[in-house]
Amino acid sequence: MHNPFWLAIFLRLLLGTVLTTGLLSEASAQPQTTDVSFLNKGLKIVVGAGAGGGNDLYARLLAKHLPDYLPVKAAVNVINMPGASSVTAANYINRRAPRDGTEMVAIVQSLPFVQAFRQANIDFDLAKFQWVGNMTDAPVVYVTWHTSPVADVEAAKRTEAIFGSTTPGSLFSMMPLVMNRVIGTRFKVINGYPSGSAINLAIEAGEVAGVGGSTWASLAATKPAWVAEKKLNIIAQAGLRKAPDLPDTPLLVDLASTEAERAVLKFFSGVVAFARAFAFGPDVPADRVDLFRQAFNRMLAEPQFIAEAEKMGMDINPTSGEILQRIIVELVHADPTLLTQAKQAIAE
Repeated sequence: MHNPFWLAIFLRLLLGTVLTTGLLSEASAQPQTTDVSFLNKGLKIVVGAGAGGGNDLYARLLAKHLPDYLPVKAAVNVINMPGASSVTAANYINRRAPRDGTEMVAIVQSLPFVQAFRQANIDFDLAKFQWVGNMTDAPVVYVTWHTSPVADVEAAKRTEAIFGSTTPGSLFSMMPLVMNRVIGTRFKVINGYPSGSAINLAIEAGEVAGVGGSTWASLAATKPAWVAEKKLNIIAQAGLRKAPDLPDTPLLVDLASTEAERAVLKFFSGVVAFARAFAFGPDVPADRVDLFRQAFNRMLAEPQFIAEAEKMGMDINPTSGEILQRIIVELVHADPTLLTQAKQAIAE
């Protein structure tokens, strides 16, 4: 059976150049009739994660550059609203944020799973959010500190390694559990850390052995010395593609032994489509959403912006809002059989 969700994702992989070109041509058009006076109120980006992590850094980079591509150079304010894998922020956007295009949300990439699995008391439907775009689809990685004996997949099957996590519904929790259930690794997940940055500190202090579910782009941006000095054992990566600088690290889907296992691992790997994604809530006028999509696309195609991102170690490989709009529907309203198998994979 052909799953439209995965068809959309693999079309994006196969036609990446075409889609990027589409972003450029799409960005060349300017809205002619939109009343832009609302931009004088400014823009608030609500980040559903703590300060200092990858979601926060990408949001602040967006806040710095996006005004240059809007018809009015709006003041942009970044507000951190962590809690329950971005459920707190998404609930706020859905319940309380104005519907005028002045408040946008940046979610953590596990949030679509939280909705699909009904893991929290959510009061939103991400399929009804209006997606502006995603800045990168860099893979998430499983890593341990360089002194850990758990340095590869086979070692992870033999020896227990403690992994730090924020909450049970986070990617930090789900990704190690998926690998345990499907591949047979022995990661022990400890929840309770306030942010990805706090987990990184715990790794460095030897409090935990590693983490599963950090975006490789975020680790490269927030801990460049770890990468340069080879302070990490990179066990596996989950995503639509291998990171260019991790050619020898196996993709999660390639560790599957059966097609059923592969289907589950593909489902979880698809989360990278929302690695650094931004959206408005429901009912924001479509012409205002389009205005931001066009500004977002032009910004991501600008050589000066790309150069600054690269200097900061931040991967840029965008997905348009229109594509995200299609993918999110197939993800949060996925085939019930696949959802059942996926939920079993993260059961402790």
